[in-house]
Amino acid sequence: MARASTGAVRSHGLIRTVLWCATLPVVLALAACAGTPTQTESLDYRARADTKTDGRVEVSAVVLSPLESEKTFGLPLARKGVQPVWLQIDNREDRELYLMVLSLDPDYFASSEVAWQFRSYGSETLGEKADRLLAMHVPVVVPPNRAVSGYVYTNLDPGAKAFAVELFGRSMFRSLEFVQLVPGFEADFQKVDFHQLYRDEEIRELRLDELPAYLEGLPCCVAGGDRKTPGDPLNLVIVGDPLRTLSTLVSRGWDLTETIRSHTTWRTITSSLFRSRYRTSPVSPLYLFGRSQDIALQKARGTVDERNHLRLWLAPVVVEGMNVWVGQISRDIGIKFSSKTFVTHKIDPVVDEARLYVTLDLAASQSLRSVGYVKGVGPSSREAPRYNYTDDPYYTDGLRVVLIVAEGRYGLDELDYLPWERPQTREGVETDAGH
Repeated sequence: MARASTGAVRSHGLIRTVLWCATLPVVLALAACAGTPTQTESLDYRARADTKTDGRVEVSAVVLSPLESEKTFGLPLARKGVQPVWLQIDNREDRELYLMVLSLDPDYFASSEVAWQFRSYGSETLGEKADRLLAMHVPVVVPPNRAVSGYVYTNLDPGAKAFAVELFGRSMFRSLEFVQLVPGFEADFQKVDFHQLYRDEEIRELRLDELPAYLEGLPCCVAGGDRKTPGDPLNLVIVGDPLRTLSTLVSRGWDLTETIRSHTTWRTITSSLFRSRYRTSPVSPLYLFGRSQDIALQKARGTVDERNHLRLWLAPVVVEGMNVWVGQISRDIGIKFSSKTFVTHKIDPVVDEARLYVTLDLAASQSLRSVGYVKGVGPSSREAPRYNYTDDPYYTDGLRVVLIVAEGRYGLDELDYLPWERPQTREGVETDAGH
């Protein structure tokens, strides 16, 4: 691998230094006025548990916030990346069932492991901690016609957690899926009143074969911060129930983004400066339908400078009873100076790769029923690229991917390829499967 030039390294370091010096006074002033966000958690978290039923099995589940888990266990579990999930399993079958703990988190923590991480904390001995945490763990064996409750020690998800509770027994299998926001987390989409975005008469019902014409009539790109200059290309469309769509993305490791506030701005700065990870860092507003994004999600790498991120807007159309979300996806690969925003992220110019990534991600979830492509921004090449709002060049085949997320499971061999446009390979050959 080629090493970066000394000049490039110095330039990158200079950007970080300027970012720190320019924003530090502002952040400190905001922090002095705003203070710490109010936490609404309490020990009554079981009252907000979600309850689902499959046959004669009923499961209630709730994800604890860092504050709630510390109050409940007397240990700051979140500092070690531990997030308890409380379960109550009511088995009304005439046979015992077994909890597939891996369905909640394939890398869950054993109770003794959690105790060891806090071996020097408080007055309890290691053995006392281990015994207490084990006693609070949910039983893995659920007797017939009995209800059990307790906790599973999962890895920390700061914004939202998606998980399944799977139970199996002789000639029996039950699976119940959950997605929950973590209390105390302020996601940017929570400020959107989705019921007020459109009047009833503004919403159109389309057949699937009418969808391409509608999508191709949309603008080429999102608008930048000035709400008029074209930004990144609109290259992503997801059709599906909102809860199913969000649950699928979160289960694939996509994190919600936080609102832009004093302490989230501070965390973004320190993440960039000290090369630390910030999974839920805010994203800047871009505009479509006259408003900023309704929801944004991201997959962060080592730092906030490197991430896949997507923005989605709810469109005023419905297809087969499902919502249509129009959006943009790109990959951040670093930071740079910008005359429009001072300092901003630099995107990977091959924007079709990010489009491919989310397509494969949803296919791997087995929630993707159909995939197709429609015309979008139009093609551009490395020799004649297009430019986004902050003057990053990008090149693309110009298409928008359409991903239909539906109930049920769909293997890769069951995908429906919609007979619309076809993207091209690097050699310019049309593909049958869209990559």
